[in-house]
Amino acid sequence: MTGLAWLALVVTAAFALADWAAVAASRRGLEYVAKPAVMVGLIAVAILLHPVDSTERTFFLVALAFGLISDIFLMLPRDMFLLGLVAALVEHLAYIAGFNHRPLQAALVAVASVIALVSVAVILPPVIRALRKKQPGLVWPVVAYVTVFVIMVSSSGSTGSLVALAGALLFFYSDGVLAWNRFVKPLPGGRLANIVLYHAGQALIVLSLVS
Repeated sequence: MTGLAWLALVVTAAFALADWAAVAASRRGLEYVAKPAVMVGLIAVAILLHPVDSTERTFFLVALAFGLISDIFLMLPRDMFLLGLVAALVEHLAYIAGFNHRPLQAALVAVASVIALVSVAVILPPVIRALRKKQPGLVWPVVAYVTVFVIMVSSSGSTGSLVALAGALLFFYSDGVLAWNRFVKPLPGGRLANIVLYHAGQALIVLSLVS
């Protein structure tokens, strides 16, 4: 990590804290500024650090850019969930490409795959049942998205980096909280839990570039 990368990370963390406070207090105006700023900050961190693999960083930058686009779609008052889902799908594909650019570490791939599949078995069925009742047109897009997400989590293990795996799992669970909160039933503190897990996951994925 360079000095500038650390500085960018500190500034990004400040924006993340502001976004968490905005979500907790339902201050939409602040959230509209802070949430995209976190992703812009993580892009800056990824650019400024010295990665183990520069090609992996390039894929991660593409992923972060589409993550920013997805965040904007999902944040707007107008219901743009499907567009946000598509942007997030491209984000995961870019992360998959980045993770798989490193030499395969089969043991950690197996561990990551088992954790992801068990998590899906717990979270997905109630979400699908709720979607069939309320928004049946989203069932197959959500299934496709979750499938790609599982591949992304599994691929994070191929790097051999526990930091990458932890980041991918936190990202996965943040989306699990989002889906449960949106389609099954609201969770106490669900929106705050979603954003905290999301930012922590994305940050760890970026930091895995140096591990």
